Amino acid sequence: MYIEDSKDIASWMSRAASDGRFGIDLEFIRERTFYPKLALIQISVGSDLALIDPMVGLELGPLLETVSDPKITKVVHAGSQDMEILEEVAGQTPCNVFDTQIASSFLGLGLQPAYSVTCEHFFNTVVPKGESWTDWLQRPLTQSQERYALDDVRHLLPLHDRLQTDLSSEGRLDWALAEMEKYANNNTYHPPTDDSIRRVKRGGSLDGKGLTLLRQLYRWREDEAKRCDRPRRRILSDELLVEISRRAPTSSEALEKIRGLDRRDVRRFAKDIIAAVERGLATPADEFPAVLKKRRLEPREEAALELATSALRALCRAERIAPPLVGKSEDVEKLIRSHYEGDIDTSQHRILTGWRGELFGNKLLGFLAGEFQLVIDADSGFPEFRPSR
Repeated sequence: MYIEDSKDIASWMSRAASDGRFGIDLEFIRERTFYPKLALIQISVGSDLALIDPMVGLELGPLLETVSDPKITKVVHAGSQDMEILEEVAGQTPCNVFDTQIASSFLGLGLQPAYSVTCEHFFNTVVPKGESWTDWLQRPLTQSQERYALDDVRHLLPLHDRLQTDLSSEGRLDWALAEMEKYANNNTYHPPTDDSIRRVKRGGSLDGKGLTLLRQLYRWREDEAKRCDRPRRRILSDELLVEISRRAPTSSEALEKIRGLDRRDVRRFAKDIIAAVERGLATPADEFPAVLKKRRLEPREEAALELATSALRALCRAERIAPPLVGKSEDVEKLIRSHYEGDIDTSQHRILTGWRGELFGNKLLGFLAGEFQLVIDADSGFPEFRPSR
């Protein structure tokens, strides 16, 4: 069913407030724009399902107000992009979000289990996938599209109940909830520029000065993409940002010599690009971003890394948790480097904090220090860390 009146949205949200939760999913299109185009909102309250068409001018205020309401749980599946959109539209940081994908990953379903996989696993229910590539901005929607959209929220609240029960029985509910706290962190939606440039392709090849130029160029591209409402790559690719940062051109002629930079882009953006380069060049050296250059591992560190990553995979298999959820290979390597350098700052190692430290990181650190040994348990057949005798 469609909610066709703004007052009905308020009524549904009042019911959600009474229940303390509701399920939500969004359909949107973002291939050709910077800002996602919100096309459809699906909600579930109790056993009832509804569609909201955001393109017909309904007042969404009562729905948007729930985004940051800590007393109402928003149940989603793989909700990162949905929460990003709601944060942008509502102008408030979401809180109290329960993500069934994250929860399922603590119960043996892999790193990022699909909604259909999760529903089939827990309820033996097959969720159709036929409309996943629909242009949701087209109207009218077909009955098949509407059914598909409603199916996306049909099982969210039953999953919420089941997952909380199973996680509690496994002693992992707090672990899962800790992972979901990312939704209430403003940096999730607005990461600092210096964090963002670390994800630029080939950006790690730049020195301090180059990273400073990249920081200025990245900020310019972000502002331009927002102004034009175009994807970042349609403004300038990551590769071109890095090459411009490397060459530091201060004239249109120098820009034109960079392979891959279209002359039309030079004419359109030359002034802004050069201004960004000049801001970077004027930055004092003590304000350069840190260069994250890795020294080559010593033989003993390489041996420890091979053993530790193998132990992580084996222990995660025993615990039915995907290894990357606990720690990536670079997390393990970072800890091993710090151990052999004699410089362990727990706050700088994700693998040592919270549930990750409890499950694996602290034991790995003890293993490296000779306080734990890695053995095969006679009953389970799986490896585990035990205190050294």
